[in-house]
Amino acid sequence: MPAQEKVTNPSATIRVVVLLIGVALAVVLFALARSSGYPTQAQSVKQSAQQTVIGRDCRQCHALIVQTFPLDAHGKSAKFLKDSRGAKCEACHGNSDKHAETSTKTVSKGDVGNPAKWSSADANQSCLQCHSMDRSHFNWKGGKHDRSDMSCLSCHSVHHTKLIQRMSVNLTDKTDTEVAEILNTRIPERLLIAPSIEETCLGCHVDQRKALFQRSTHFFRTENWTDRRQVLPGQPAGMKVTCTSCHDPHGGEGRKMLQASNTNQLCYQCHADKRGPFLWEHAPVRENCLTCHTPHGSNNVNLLTTRTHQLCQECHMHMLWRHQTVAGFDIFTFNKGCVNCHALVHGSNHPSGKALTR
Repeated sequence: MPAQEKVTNPSATIRVVVLLIGVALAVVLFALARSSGYPTQAQSVKQSAQQTVIGRDCRQCHALIVQTFPLDAHGKSAKFLKDSRGAKCEACHGNSDKHAETSTKTVSKGDVGNPAKWSSADANQSCLQCHSMDRSHFNWKGGKHDRSDMSCLSCHSVHHTKLIQRMSVNLTDKTDTEVAEILNTRIPERLLIAPSIEETCLGCHVDQRKALFQRSTHFFRTENWTDRRQVLPGQPAGMKVTCTSCHDPHGGEGRKMLQASNTNQLCYQCHADKRGPFLWEHAPVRENCLTCHTPHGSNNVNLLTTRTHQLCQECHMHMLWRHQTVAGFDIFTFNKGCVNCHALVHGSNHPSGKALTR
């Protein structure tokens, strides 16, 4: 009886046959898609990322740029970001597709966009379409550099075309990958136009260059300092305190594009022992550190604006009659001058330190 029911009810057998046919068709269609060149979703993402990083259409004329691009900050973004945030040639160079189709190695057509030839406003807008949300760029618009009609390309060079061409002359025996890796270690940090942050800033602020060679300076070099143009991977480059340690080139909270709201708050970030509060305050210290110090460099000790005794006498002229001379020299000019006795010039917490002597 069960055998007879199995024979007279074929619905289960039909469902199995239909299922097998569907599986077979799916396998055949998948195989045809692979053989006919239609990319799957994973292949499309991979090809898109590859084209973005390598610059397939640009490689025939701009080989050096394409080789080094995947290793810098912009190229890495295209490698790890699959959406619109990933940098690609079209993001900065408008109309690059038409340019690639109509140009040859000897003839350039298609009017490709080149931010280096644009006005400052247009070049900045090209950069800010990605960098406008960077925390360090919030204050760019209306900042000192922006008001001076400066462009992002005044300080940055995205591809370093001339530098790369000059350096690659001696690397003809290397493969493309080796050349790209070597060049990337020699390209200035943060895509700057100069080998270091200091050289970039001092290109315009030449009046501060002398601070590098003065007796007391904030621009002191690290113990193993070396020129960025000769630095090897893993070695320190530049100076221990750079221009950007105090200033924000993209804006800043305070005057002079400072990283802090005012001078004292900036100085206290490193010189916390001078912050106070103190039992006995020294008014000029609380008012502004620049009353006595010059921040970039000085020929006097401790970045003082002038010699110690002359600096004190600018405010304390009424104290001269209370001091006598020593061996023909005024007490102000002997050794450290006024600081011989009034050592705690920034403030004292001692009950008997009213005169900042202890």
